[in-house]
Amino acid sequence: MSVKGFVIAAGIVALSTTAAHAASPVEKGGTQMCIDTAQMAESPVIDNKTILVRMRGGGYKRIDLLNNCSQLATNGFAYETSINRLCVQDTLRPLDSGGVCMIDKIVTIDNAEAKTLLSKKH
Repeated sequence: MSVKGFVIAAGIVALSTTAAHAASPVEKGGTQMCIDTAQMAESPVIDNKTILVRMRGGGYKRIDLLNNCSQLATNGFAYETSINRLCVQDTLRPLDSGGVCMIDKIVTIDNAEAKTLLSKKH
């Protein structure tokens, strides 16, 4: 009986330790649910599945789309929000295509990754 109690306690400790080491939204690799649209300085499309967002005051976010979004890289995109935040699971509309694309992840990246992404821009 005490062995089972020890295993459960060890599992709880392991979960707590893992949660404590997860990257925060402002650390490289950290994810977040939304971006304040007023803080977005520019948002170049890298390809049909990736958008780079340069934030006002510095820093970058990478928006990963749920699937390949046809015509996004060619035509750019538009979005609508009533809360002035662009969030995971929001939809983007590639201009001139009539399609809809969903945001999968919003990830904080560093300057080096942003530079690499820009070099791959179509």
